[in-house]
Amino acid sequence: MELFIIFYPILIFIFIILAVSTMRSSNRLLTKKPKNLFPIISSKKHQVIIKTIIKFAADKKYEIDHFDSEAGIIILSKPLSFFSNGFFFPIYITQKNDEILIEIGIVSKAVQIGLIPKRNLERFTNGIKAYLFCVESE
Repeated sequence: MELFIIFYPILIFIFIILAVSTMRSSNRLLTKKPKNLFPIISSKKHQVIIKTIIKFAADKKYEIDHFDSEAGIIILSKPLSFFSNGFFFPIYITQKNDEILIEIGIVSKAVQIGLIPKRNLERFTNGIKAYLFCVESE
């Protein structure tokens, strides 16, 4: 019985986090960019960048929550796991003169503190940069 009293609040907290993370939507990221965007400048063509990001998402098993190539907004996500509450990765692609500006952000699906979001954003951004590097110019 004592064990139940100890673990009951923990189980309630976990179920609340699960419920919140499954209810959150990426729609708010279509109108409001998150803070702390990581910029990448590329000289590749707009369509090549979009295709490269989609290939990266497919290869690395990210879900595509939103795709609008004309507006230059792609939102990828990672689902909830035992070690993470899941993340949205909004990607904003804009033309700046002869170059393309790719802005990548991260938003937790639930409350996430510490360095976990920053590390996930770094890994995600490095993956995108590596895929862009490997793409031949068209």
